[in-house]
Amino acid sequence: MNKTIKTAAIYFLVLLILTICAGYFYYGTFSLLVFINTSFFFSGITLFFTMLILVTQKGFFDAITYGFRKIFAAKQADKQLEEDPSAEMRNPSELLDPINVSPLLIGALLLLVCMLIGLVVFYNS
Repeated sequence: MNKTIKTAAIYFLVLLILTICAGYFYYGTFSLLVFINTSFFFSGITLFFTMLILVTQKGFFDAITYGFRKIFAAKQADKQLEEDPSAEMRNPSELLDPINVSPLLIGALLLLVCMLIGLVVFYNS
């Protein structure tokens, strides 16, 4: 079995158990509606953070941080004329590059699919 699929299955099971436990402790009971509500919350939060990491890894925020570094470096030019502080800083895409979020993304998408299946069952019954 592929390592990514195995890790995604583990993330899915952890998110599923977390959804069931949080739904039971928050609502005091467990039903299909409770599962739909809590799984929407957990899958949405997880998808948001994985998408944010993916966008950052692709270099979307590199130009923005470069611009801010140049602006703030210009204000500190009197203190450090010989050094360029923006040249020694790493880009956000370089900082988040070693993080592999695809298994977490797959696990969150599987939880979202379970929520959609539960939603179809809830409205058809």
